[in-house]
Amino acid sequence: MSNRSPLDIYLQNRINENASKLSKAIDETLQREQQCLELIVQSINHCKMNIAKCDKIIKSCRVQSLPIYQAKRNAFHDNLVIWNTLGHIQMASIEMKGFIKQFSSGDLGIGEQQNIIKSAYVSIYETSKKLIDCTGDIMKFLSSNFVSYDSSSLKLVRKELTTFRENNKDKLILVRNKIAAHRDSDVCEQIETIEGLHLSEAVSLITEYGRIINKLGVVTSPLKALGIKRLEATK
Repeated sequence: MSNRSPLDIYLQNRINENASKLSKAIDETLQREQQCLELIVQSINHCKMNIAKCDKIIKSCRVQSLPIYQAKRNAFHDNLVIWNTLGHIQMASIEMKGFIKQFSSGDLGIGEQQNIIKSAYVSIYETSKKLIDCTGDIMKFLSSNFVSYDSSSLKLVRKELTTFRENNKDKLILVRNKIAAHRDSDVCEQIETIEGLHLSEAVSLITEYGRIINKLGVVTSPLKALGIKRLEATK
């Protein structure tokens, strides 16, 4: 970061000029997204509670009633998959906006920017993998229960996310393994990696990832209705 590029300097100046306005806009968005996350958590806990209830009944119910409660349990588990995926999407979105907010909190020192970028890269590496896995579970849910559902939009966004991760994986892994989650044994390797971090690249990566996350939320949200249908079928 001691080797700030002209683009880094330009971007930092633009951020500083609009810091107050940018921070206010992000705060308003974060407040809404945090409220959405709280509702998602309530739904997750509701599913977990009903799964636990079914498990308790299954242990002691009559054999003829067993299929009924197993079906209910499976339906609540499918709903849990949907809500948990939405939770991961929402949390990733909040994290990315949080990083942008940190960049806009004044003229940060080199070390402070380095720490934000390191955290952002590790978060993108970990959460993108989690979202790919979760949406894979969603696809299994659809193929098992709603074969006729048009999942083309979900597939397209999932493919876009997979491509994004693949295209940026080398850089993300480099930062994660050499200076963030792990530390390279060679100090010179660490320093070289740190000096390769640029504000402009980080903001571009965070913004692009955030855009994909938003699209993923849009195409995943309608599945909540399918979850309700899944539960209604067990009544």
